Amino acid sequence: MMYGCYLDESFDMKQSGFYAVGGFIARGIATFELERSWEKCLKHYGLDYYKASECESGKGQFKKFVANPGKVTGAERKTLDSISQEFCKIIGNPVEFDPRNFLALFGVGVVQSDFYDIIKDPASQAVLGANPFRLAYDMAMVQAAWAMKELSNGEPAHCVSFVCDEDEEHADTAPMAYRALKTANPIAAQYMCTFSTADEKRCAPLQAADLAIYEIRKVLKYQRRDFETKLRVQFGMFADSRIMFYVGHTERVQLDWVVANHKPGETFKVDELMKLEITENIDKLRN
Repeated sequence: MMYGCYLDESFDMKQSGFYAVGGFIARGIATFELERSWEKCLKHYGLDYYKASECESGKGQFKKFVANPGKVTGAERKTLDSISQEFCKIIGNPVEFDPRNFLALFGVGVVQSDFYDIIKDPASQAVLGANPFRLAYDMAMVQAAWAMKELSNGEPAHCVSFVCDEDEEHADTAPMAYRALKTANPIAAQYMCTFSTADEKRCAPLQAADLAIYEIRKVLKYQRRDFETKLRVQFGMFADSRIMFYVGHTERVQLDWVVANHKPGETFKVDELMKLEITENIDKLRN
């Protein structure tokens, strides 16, 4: 049985905060219904596409809702937040006609201050790369494979196919990197199927993934009190809908392990994630 996984990234521009990758896993008519409702909502607000960071800043598609893009007033913030919450509501209300039709959110983050401090050492940068992009995506994909293992009760009865946003910088190498990831992680590979890319501005599920991982990055920062002092309503909507199945992060201790156990240029071996046992409820992120 095949599931679809839509992935996108969200990160802080400075070398602090988080570099997060995630989105959602779904099957059945859940994705179809999301697309239908998403397009209807876009039309209602006169938008060509939804981008979480643009909605937050009042730029791009959302500059028509503010007088001075980038300097959002209190009243304008309420308008932008209400729009964001309308799209969150679409994600948080998947169809329930059949238990096999579902949608579940997840995301993984890399602590950027730890990452960029470690790669000051040239040997460490040779392993980890110049930014967290590849490591974060590889961990997110293996985390999705772990979800398939859990659904399969330990047998490879389910698998996941990935759709990621087209990225000019990585478009040519992404398919090859995906094949190398499967080769380097044979346990996860049993649950990983195809890989493809699409234009985020023309793909509603990827826009939904963008919104989901944006809010996951925000809650990771809130958890560490990293310039986020309160839990956002948007994440609370996801948590209350019981569709958030995993939020995790990688910090110095895990990054040091990666450096110690890989050669420069080697594909990340993260099959250890397939042994994950969750003992804490997602609600603890509220505290």
